[in-house]
Amino acid sequence: FDPAATRAALADFEPPVLLLAGELDLNTPPPVVTEYAALFRHATLVVQPATAHYPWLDDPGAFLATMAAFLGDAR
Repeated sequence: FDPAATRAALADFEPPVLLLAGELDLNTPPPVVTEYAALFRHATLVVQPATAHYPWLDDPGAFLATMAAFLGDAR
């Protein structure tokens, strides 16, 4: 594992990336996810309110809305 090479590769990654954090997640808290998002050129960071490590279970509607917006749902 070469952290510098990994950071460089992530910075060169062109496709858009969605990073979604649960506001109450103790495993991967929003400040950590914010640091991850900074590694990507085209990152979108969403912190889903009032959810923890499984935001799709805590608030499925908000999770689906976020995913649909990111993926460009054509409904």
